[in-house]
Amino acid sequence: MSTQKAKDEFGEAPAEDTILTDVLGPHAKVKILTVLIGESDHDLNPTDISRLAGIDRSTFYEHIDDLVAYDIVEETRTVGNSQMYQINRDNPAAEDLAQFEWDLLDYIPEE
Repeated sequence: MSTQKAKDEFGEAPAEDTILTDVLGPHAKVKILTVLIGESDHDLNPTDISRLAGIDRSTFYEHIDDLVAYDIVEETRTVGNSQMYQINRDNPAAEDLAQFEWDLLDYIPEE
């Protein structure tokens, strides 16, 4: 998933149609985590995360503190006035969640 392309060809945000949102539901926290797992090689600002997750920025701000408190998401740096976030690769629960997504992909029925 690329931050350059926030919506797919059908106009949906990339986090809208993933194995994690299908199994765990379309809750904003699941969508935020899906985005950050998919973009684990770099940090993102709230605008990019919100756009990729298909949620409002206000919804992002309602939930990000919980994810940071669980240490699943970490604040990495500030760029301008914007805090940057990334999945916490040092947290075993975050790693397990990413592995769970990979494991689920093995069970997608072939068409």
